[in-house]
Amino acid sequence: MLLRWISALIGIPLFLGACLWGAQPFAVGATALAGIGLREIQRTFRAQGLRPNPLLGILGLGSPGIGIFASPWELFHDYPLQQAAFVWLVGGLFAAMLWEVVAAIRTGEMRVAQNLGYGLLCGVYIALFGGMVWLRYLPGAIHAGPFPNLEMGAAVMLLFAFCVWATDSGSLFAGKAWGRRKLVPALSPQKTVEGAVGGLACGLLIGAGTGLLLFGSPWGGLLAGGIAGIIAPLGDLFESALKREAGVKDFGSLIPGHGGALDRFDSLMVVTSFATLLLVCFFRPPVH
Repeated sequence: MLLRWISALIGIPLFLGACLWGAQPFAVGATALAGIGLREIQRTFRAQGLRPNPLLGILGLGSPGIGIFASPWELFHDYPLQQAAFVWLVGGLFAAMLWEVVAAIRTGEMRVAQNLGYGLLCGVYIALFGGMVWLRYLPGAIHAGPFPNLEMGAAVMLLFAFCVWATDSGSLFAGKAWGRRKLVPALSPQKTVEGAVGGLACGLLIGAGTGLLLFGSPWGGLLAGGIAGIIAPLGDLFESALKREAGVKDFGSLIPGHGGALDRFDSLMVVTSFATLLLVCFFRPPVH
């Protein structure tokens, strides 16, 4: 536990600093984490005798990596997202198919479907890091409250980060204090119903407080806290299922006390991707 706190005291300021520095530096950091996460999950699968197609994993890096070059919202505004996604996905799948054909000819191993399936899983999972980049690139600025001229993307990204961290911490402490009923023992024996409720309550509380502080109203923060309180445990349970299937405790050891990049950011990348999906489907923020 002490190691977890030490890592958090170092890692959280680094994350906040990158977020406040700018959208492009933040995208560079998120893409680097995604690359580390990709290496972690591919290495885990290879240790089980599997060979996920590497090109499909690299394809997933395009989701956060696009923010290194331009705002995803501007690209979404100037070019139909469906067209860009079609070209990227079909081009990547075509290259992956050629890769597997050449590999089968060279090695004589006929595991094309397996390699493509696990490679696609790696790519799709790593692409979720893009949710953080899309939120950080949200256009506009806050002109009221204690932080005037704070970029909207930075404020929204910090809001969701605080809500996810509150949910994770709240579920941990509530589970240890009052946990009795197991939530999903087959996937995560330590998680309890009481812990999940405590995590949701903490997410809502911190969300309302952060929303009031940054935006002058608690309602957006409550929405973010509710999303984090519900979606974050789902992301954590999905990763737990992957690790149980692979027979590993953690995907990596990048962060002492927390595990690898995927172990630490599994909840945040899923929550921010879900929030981005809601924005794309229902709000589509204007581009200036």
